[in-house]
Amino acid sequence: MKNSFFIFLLSLLVLCGCNEPPTTLSEEGKATITNEITGIVDNFLSPELTDKTHIALRANIDGYIMGSDGVILYENYDDYAEGVKAAFEGIEKFISLKPVKSFVYVLSEDAASCTCEFMGQFLAVTGDTITHNGCWTFVFKELDGEWKVVQENGTHLHE
Repeated sequence: MKNSFFIFLLSLLVLCGCNEPPTTLSEEGKATITNEITGIVDNFLSPELTDKTHIALRANIDGYIMGSDGVILYENYDDYAEGVKAAFEGIEKFISLKPVKSFVYVLSEDAASCTCEFMGQFLAVTGDTITHNGCWTFVFKELDGEWKVVQENGTHLHE
C-alpha cells in the first residue's frame, strides 16, 4: 500500500511538471538583458536627469526600498518620491553626469542588478557647483514590460 501511494505521488509530480528544473537563460538572453539594463542606466545618468526621470525609474510597489550613504533612506515608494522632489528643489541643473563603469548581473529573465560608478556636477540653486560622484547598485525587475528599480543602495561623494 505504501509503495502504491509513493508511486502515485511520484507520478502526480511528474504529470504536474514539478520535477522540471528551472529554465536557464541562454548567453544571448543574458546579453540582451545586460544591454537593456546598461542602456537604461546610461540614459538615466545624464545631465537631463530630473526628479521626474528619477522617480519614473523606480517601481511603485510594496517592498521598494532605498539605502544611501550608510542608512536606509526610504522604506516605501511614496516617501522616496517626496524625498527626491525635495532634493531636486536645491538643484538648478546638472552640468554633467555620466556612468564611468557599469556591471550588470542577470538574475533571471525578469530580474537583474546593476552596480555602476558615476561622476557628475550640478549647479545648486545657491550658485555653488557641487561635485556629485558615487557608486550605486540597482535591483531591477521587469514589471508590465518595463524594467523598474525595486531596491537600491549606494554612496554619493559630494565635494
